[in-house]
Amino acid sequence: MSNLNLVPIGQANTQSLSTLMDEEERAWFSELAWDYSPVREILASFMGQNLLPGFLALRGTDAVGYGYFLTHHHKGIIGTIFAPASDVQQQVADELLARMIRSLKARDVISRIEAQILPFHNLDLTPLFTRHGFECYLRYFLELDLLAPLRQKDASSLERIVAWDAAHLYGAAEVAWESYRDQADAAICEDYRSVAGCENYLRSLVENPGCGTFLPGASFTGLDNRGIPCGFILCSRTSAFAGMIPQVAIQPTHQGHGLGNALMCQALSRLKSLGMRTVSLTVTAQNRRACEWYQRIGFKARKEFGAYVWLRK
Repeated sequence: MSNLNLVPIGQANTQSLSTLMDEEERAWFSELAWDYSPVREILASFMGQNLLPGFLALRGTDAVGYGYFLTHHHKGIIGTIFAPASDVQQQVADELLARMIRSLKARDVISRIEAQILPFHNLDLTPLFTRHGFECYLRYFLELDLLAPLRQKDASSLERIVAWDAAHLYGAAEVAWESYRDQADAAICEDYRSVAGCENYLRSLVENPGCGTFLPGASFTGLDNRGIPCGFILCSRTSAFAGMIPQVAIQPTHQGHGLGNALMCQALSRLKSLGMRTVSLTVTAQNRRACEWYQRIGFKARKEFGAYVWLRK
């Protein structure tokens, strides 16, 4: 595309980038009822300090897309690719992706690249990532109407359900590691492959707004007869009337005995009492047991998206 110019974000016109991010923010809200402004504020701050690598795509003087990426030790993470609906939307996305991948691969220390991107305006990213050598995993963005009668009956378990406490974080990380071990999610997200990685991931959910603003009052932990976490559910707020469950995990030895249902029942009840009208979560299609469980509860697919992984050979 001869008239497309990619400019490093640090050199981009601030107004052009801001206008594009305005549209992205509207897309998050219109398609997913998600207030993206807290995340946008953080991104804008990093961009203003020239701390966020990425590119702005220009067609003439018009901003037609942008993308950014992060690096952490040996891993690169492609944070977003956003291109408004247009006749060149797919080409813009491909140019941005190709440039970011080249930038990451040029760093010898990078041996792994991950991306989980919710596309908007019918943008299809999977063929683009496949063409660039990524493994692709189908994921679903599910939503439950909290104003409708819940299909889930009151649930109980042998484990004790208590309010979430920051002291539970390390134990919850061990639960997450056990539950995701040998699962597709551990292939998608390297953090799930170690207790330390799970701890860092859960800490980011609690401390950062990437998956909504954490709601400790709607989050719960299941304790075994020794008082050790064996399951947990974390909830967040993504807009005034929308909640999210960014993480729920049950230790394998405690699965199938009602703990998951009991945690979910507590969380949904609390979210509803807080004025939430809907609650969402994401799940990997290969995790059929979880998909079927969410379907039984009443969650419905609102959007499909991909998780993508590249490994240096």
